Amino acid sequence: MTASRRPAITLRNLNKHLAEFDLSGVEMAYANSLRRSMMADVATVAIDQVSFNQNSSPLPDEFIAHRLGLIPLISKSVRNSMRDTRDCTCDEGCEYCMVLLSLNVTCTENNTGPLNVTTAHLSRMDSPRGDPDDIEGQELLKKRDPNVGFPADRGEENRILIVKLSKGQQLDIVCKAYRGISKHHAKWSPLAAVAYEYDPHNKLRHSSYWYEVDEKAEWPPMKSASREEEAVPGSELEKITAKPHTYYLEAEGTGAIPVNDVVVHGFEALEDKLGPMILQLSREVKREEGVVEEDEQIGGGDPAADNAFAAPAPADNPYAVNTAWNYGGSGTQNNGASATSPAGGNGWGGSAATSGTAWGNSGAGVGGGGAASPWANGAPANGGW
Repeated sequence: MTASRRPAITLRNLNKHLAEFDLSGVEMAYANSLRRSMMADVATVAIDQVSFNQNSSPLPDEFIAHRLGLIPLISKSVRNSMRDTRDCTCDEGCEYCMVLLSLNVTCTENNTGPLNVTTAHLSRMDSPRGDPDDIEGQELLKKRDPNVGFPADRGEENRILIVKLSKGQQLDIVCKAYRGISKHHAKWSPLAAVAYEYDPHNKLRHSSYWYEVDEKAEWPPMKSASREEEAVPGSELEKITAKPHTYYLEAEGTGAIPVNDVVVHGFEALEDKLGPMILQLSREVKREEGVVEEDEQIGGGDPAADNAFAAPAPADNPYAVNTAWNYGGSGTQNNGASATSPAGGNGWGGSAATSGTAWGNSGAGVGGGGAASPWANGAPANGGW
């Protein structure tokens, strides 16, 4: 059982673009969560907006913009050195949340045949705002890798092709690259592929009913089979109720971030999500045990004390709503008077506890009350509203 094992990681292979490691001692849900976190929650930089000054190439603007967005850009250290666009206070991008790139290529008469426009023609531009004046901004930029924003294939012999130009054609563009995660768009994914496998010897009989003639021929052993012992017939590991305990993960990077950093950032993103949940669960356990923390003693647990817009429910109506923005009961009146609010009576200015509606219509009888409402003048005696 996985509960009796301690979590452990065994690194099998690591290079610039590939990481292979074994994760053991955890449930399958954790292994899958790590896979999803590495794929969808690790921030990178990608081209998001393109301004076309001139495009006489065979491809229309939207085709080229799409191809530019899928080019991996160096994104090392952007997790802690670059703001998300939604968190930045600027209007259209600044040095804190954006990287500018430009490309201006013309195929002249000196070129023989089509001119290949590649990522080698992309150059990074300085921010139009210049260097930041505040100390916080300067410290943020100091953490940023100097190569952030350059194409990830920088220095490679074969560069990524963008478009081909014939004689006389020109492509002049300016690109804005922002930080993001692939949960919003796949172009921000730091990985080209990530997957895991388990049970290489089919101890759990996953493929026993998914073959036509020969099970072993149609389901060849996984390459991780050499790292796990085959189950002895009749043993606990061969039972269908057994659970896998080791998962063999492979992650292939795009070059935007080193793969080992992607794995580390995946764990960190998972920790950021689970941390608040664990904290809240621990508080619930303490509350059940009768232990009240200091931050929970404010107001004595009374919603009216903790919320300026909340009011205590009338004692004669257990169905009253404790908020000024919802209709509350009024004891003998069943048409719903509003509780007291800063506006006086209800959210719309009603003043009487027997207000017929949340609009505070004036008038006597069943629907009356709430003379302080802006709708009070001339309301029918039966409440109108």
